[in-house]
Amino acid sequence: MEVWKKMEEFEGVSSEYQKIGSYIRKQDPFRYQKEYGTDFIHYTDENLMDMFICKFGHYKPSVMSVVFGKYRKFYQWCVNRHEIAWNPFENSKYLSYEYLVRMAAANGNVPYYSRDYVVKLCEEQTGCPEYYKAIALSLFEGVKSYAQLARLKWTDVDRERRRLVLKECELKISEELFDSYEKLHRDTYFQAREARLAFDLQSEALILPLVRHGQEHSLCERNYRYLSNAISRRMTALGLSASGLYESGLMHRLVETFGKEAIFTYLLPENPLSKKEINQKNRELETFFKENGSFISAKDFAFDFKGYGLLLKYGGGKEK
Repeated sequence: MEVWKKMEEFEGVSSEYQKIGSYIRKQDPFRYQKEYGTDFIHYTDENLMDMFICKFGHYKPSVMSVVFGKYRKFYQWCVNRHEIAWNPFENSKYLSYEYLVRMAAANGNVPYYSRDYVVKLCEEQTGCPEYYKAIALSLFEGVKSYAQLARLKWTDVDRERRRLVLKECELKISEELFDSYEKLHRDTYFQAREARLAFDLQSEALILPLVRHGQEHSLCERNYRYLSNAISRRMTALGLSASGLYESGLMHRLVETFGKEAIFTYLLPENPLSKKEINQKNRELETFFKENGSFISAKDFAFDFKGYGLLLKYGGGKEK
């Protein structure tokens, strides 16, 4: 196939281009050639917009920026080789971040969960709802990822002060989450459909790992990646993502602290803010982020969370 030959030539230019080519191949944009009526090299900016938003489900500009950087280099190489007349990423309305974020929000890509939705979904799991709630609410209330959660121990919970003690900060946790931790550590088994799996009660982990059939202990002792992957698989089966849980919880606390209108003014300003107003809002937000264990900058928040602002204002996603 001609496209594959061009990809091989591109990858042969340098080790950097080889990595870019490998990345593009793994995403397999070639599968849409029949639908778009042209080969990958000749995809238009509209084709690429549809692929990134409707097919790949992107919604965060920071992620798009990294992905686009790889594709842009490939298409520029094609331009330099006179394979195509123009780079579809140059001066494109359809591939501008403003347009893409709005399309992503309209397409339902932004994983914005309400707390009620998360709790209800977890409580519907008959095997051990506390297991699911302990994971989901941990991220909703400020733990950044499954990898970070997998490293936490039961002793990291300050029971008297209802705090979760992390290396960089302390998170104030709800009674509901605290109760889920306690119930989880009182349970002895996890019902997985027809199979009953034992919790590893010898483990110090906050989220107790499961013991495989025929084994005395889990494989998670000091193997944080194994536990993180196991947690991820369980939550993915529920349709919940780690980033969606964490970001939804962050937005929930922002609205609770500042109010919806203030968030709209920052993320979706109808009128340009003055430099003084921007600086003031940036200081307020960065103080909030630091207190909540998030080290995102106000500038990055304004860039990356517009999709959440759109859902807050116009509805959609899981938030009702």
